[in-house]
Amino acid sequence: MKEFTFNILVRIQEYSFFRAARHTMAMLMPIAVVGSYFKVLNDLVFTPNGLIYNIFSLDKILSDHIWYAGSFVCRGMVEITFGVFGVYASYFMARYTARLYHKDSTMAGLTAVSIMLFCSYASSSGRDARMPFTASLLQVNALFIALIVGYCVGQVFHLLGKNYSYVKDEGTKVLQKRAGAAALPSFVSLLAGILLGIIIYELQLKLLNSASFNEIVSRIQTTNNFAEVLVLSVVITFLDWLGIGFPLHSLSGTVNNAYTAENLTYTLRHGNSWNVPYKFLGSSLINTYGTMGGASVVLAIIVLMLLIRSNRENEINAKINLLPATFGSTLGFNIGLPLILNPVFLIPSIVIPLINMTLAAAAISLHVIPVCVYQILKGTPGLLVSFFGTNGNWAALIFTILLFLLDIVLLLPVVIFNEKMVTRINNQKKG
Repeated sequence: MKEFTFNILVRIQEYSFFRAARHTMAMLMPIAVVGSYFKVLNDLVFTPNGLIYNIFSLDKILSDHIWYAGSFVCRGMVEITFGVFGVYASYFMARYTARLYHKDSTMAGLTAVSIMLFCSYASSSGRDARMPFTASLLQVNALFIALIVGYCVGQVFHLLGKNYSYVKDEGTKVLQKRAGAAALPSFVSLLAGILLGIIIYELQLKLLNSASFNEIVSRIQTTNNFAEVLVLSVVITFLDWLGIGFPLHSLSGTVNNAYTAENLTYTLRHGNSWNVPYKFLGSSLINTYGTMGGASVVLAIIVLMLLIRSNRENEINAKINLLPATFGSTLGFNIGLPLILNPVFLIPSIVIPLINMTLAAAAISLHVIPVCVYQILKGTPGLLVSFFGTNGNWAALIFTILLFLLDIVLLLPVVIFNEKMVTRINNQKKG
């Protein structure tokens, strides 16, 4: 059975979409890592509710000029990495897809970028004339749509484009001939992209942006039904694995609503949060124990790769991403490994948060740990979220650490399985 599953997953990874996606994310890993580091720096230091900013009272230490300059640089670097990540992803996805079929990969990539930008323009046109492009469609949290656009453009070049062979020194005539050969697939792709943009504009579609998932996020934040929390957790963790990170990202920030306010009011009146009226709010359970602010699955895999050290590339990737992942910025590793769209990690990415939340709910019901009700500063390490969220309860911290160790044990066979699969795929390429 194990060998059968192994062979099935290897075959899935060999499909053109997954091959192109794997190459795309490998190429974009440096951009994602840079974005992760600047995001962590911005969250910790250059945000008024950042962890380091508040611990060291940086408002009194740093001059306004230095703080605003640092904030400007960090926010700018996050925007040019994660804010327009869809542009990079669509380009390389189209390029690698076309290259699989020996077509003009550069022209395919440029065509995909044009479509992404037009669709982004269409989704924001008429809403704010000062912003010709909507950031949400191009953000890293909408990575899936960028990959789909790039793949579709690559397939159009596959079907309609002429074979292309690399020429070392291309003169003007060669370039003109190359552009002419790519005219038909480029035109067909752009026409399809324009039609998609018109549909988005006319129907005012909220295509894979944060507003598209408001109802899901709102329901997670306000439901106290534990069964419903588990079901919604499956939905958002699957979307996150798919490359649609808006719902999960929304839960990582500060959540303020009538339910959290009532919990906090009860805690302030009674001096503890053991018997708050809403013990199983999804916003608290998922971020605090399910994903642990990104630590549960991502950080556990990083720790395992640093311990196993069977794959040099993965070990380097783990070392580079250890610091940002510790402070909750996991996108660099998600893209670099990759975890996104990796069939091996689909089930663990969904099931492990469910196990964590089930154990946490049981512990809360048995009064082993109190409910997290306090707001968390930005950049707080995932393993400390429960500690600060319960106002320094040591039982909550120990429980979270034990959960993390359990996650490592559960992920050990999965990581070993993934290492073997990567080795098999690399050997097939060499063969």
